[in-house]
Amino acid sequence: MPKKIVKGFTLIELLVVMAIISILSGAGVVAYNGYTSAAKETATKANHTKIVNNMESEFAKCKLDKGSKIFNSHNCNSTNRPSTGTINNYVNSLGLKNPYDKTQKVAQSDVCTSGSIAITEKEVGSYNVAYASIKKKKKHTSLVSSGWSENYSKTKTTSVAYTCASSASASSGSKQTIYTYKPPHGGPGAGIIVDENGNMLSGGGGHACNADCFNGTMPNWYTTDANGNKIYPGRVGSKWRWVMAEGASASGNIASSCNGGNCKYNFSNNTYTVLNSGVTYKAGESIANRKAVP
Repeated sequence: MPKKIVKGFTLIELLVVMAIISILSGAGVVAYNGYTSAAKETATKANHTKIVNNMESEFAKCKLDKGSKIFNSHNCNSTNRPSTGTINNYVNSLGLKNPYDKTQKVAQSDVCTSGSIAITEKEVGSYNVAYASIKKKKKHTSLVSSGWSENYSKTKTTSVAYTCASSASASSGSKQTIYTYKPPHGGPGAGIIVDENGNMLSGGGGHACNADCFNGTMPNWYTTDANGNKIYPGRVGSKWRWVMAEGASASGNIASSCNGGNCKYNFSNNTYTVLNSGVTYKAGESIANRKAVP
């Protein structure tokens, strides 16, 4: 009786099959990650649209009835416009979810926190509502005005190229300098004027600043040094620069530890040291939330 021969796979054949399976599974992971990333950006955009629409609806109430109350607590007949803190609290009561981290609030001061919507006051009664697309490196901003604005106009949305500082430093691998400075986030904070070595302007202190202090859109603003020379911290190429030390709190309050030239800034890693205590902090965090950097 002839002997039955059982054929099997050779080692080479098995290795080829394993390699093919590995490639296919890797491609599947990349495709899945790309899909989830796109879904999160779409959800962030949807949150931005809902917030803008809600703010417009609230301000419309005041046009219809001055006796109304908006954002849960602000009276339309008040001479003061709603604070960003009041609006943030209202937005965070809407039940919107941060698609990147459900433990994070949607309304935050840092536009570079993934999934966050930053609400800042551009001028009296007009509010910038912005979010950053990390993937597309763009910032989308809607300007919502109110009856407290000089010009109560239709909401306009603009998009500009924007790279969050943390992403830029991580991808470039090069150290930041005074000439390549990018603020830790696109919101307001306590600004200090420093030279290329991070030393504060003599006798200077921390000033409450909106985003325009830090993003180079105030080139003609100046102060003077001890000898009366004009200092332009907002100009490209200037040897002095507005930088952010502390960021604003969730309620929009800005406080600083840098009065009297009490801080030194480190451009390479966006940190600042409070000189009278010797403690170093990450720039952009509020005094209430900051933690010492080892």
